Amino acid sequence: MNDAERIEALLDLVEPARRGSVNRGRELAVLGLAEATTKGGYRPTNAGWVLMGDLGRSFQPN
Repeated sequence: MNDAERIEALLDLVEPARRGSVNRGRELAVLGLAEATTKGGYRPTNAGWVLMGDLGRSFQPN
């Protein structure tokens, strides 16, 4: 998985309108870019938000 694919997978996690692959969340977790949530999904870690940069800024919680 290259950086562009990682960014797309991270955007799939944070944007409700996008459909992501379940396997991508696990792959991102192994890379330290996402973490599992208690509801069975994944959310980006600080490293994931940094990698997304401006593309993910509108989805970042305040």
